[in-house]
Amino acid sequence: MKLKFNHIQDLSDARYAAAAMAEWIGFRVGDIPLGQVQEIIGWCAGPKLTLELHSTELKDMAMSWCDILPVEAIECRSADLSFWQNTLTNPNYEWIMFDDTTATVLGSNPVTITLVDPNLLAANEIKSMNLEAISLNCEKETVVGMKNYDLWNDLLETLEIW
Repeated sequence: MKLKFNHIQDLSDARYAAAAMAEWIGFRVGDIPLGQVQEIIGWCAGPKLTLELHSTELKDMAMSWCDILPVEAIECRSADLSFWQNTLTNPNYEWIMFDDTTATVLGSNPVTITLVDPNLLAANEIKSMNLEAISLNCEKETVVGMKNYDLWNDLLETLEIW
């Protein structure tokens, strides 16, 4: 099963994703400073650097980030896909379009990524769904340097990723 970690906000989440052998780590453009993204990816290798574009109003910022960062994938709303493909024309980008509960990695072998919330579903329920890929939302630290990864640990252990 492939993993995507959304809305990476700190090095802890990025390192956790890399340790879990995630396919993608996503940074929501506009939610985190570019310098912080650069610092995080400088310490984390493995997952594909994905820009999460939630608004076409971020066009200039997205273009700038694509020029500066080693972006490998672009995630955007289904309705905005043609806008972003015409704006960000690098042929090497992997394109991921999303709606409220799933995302689809486009290409010759499309992959469906299902957003799962371990707070709402037990790990065994998620495993029984036999999904191709799952996406986990990262949350901002409430206390600097302190995060509880117990739910993710349980999920990844149940999915036999750990």
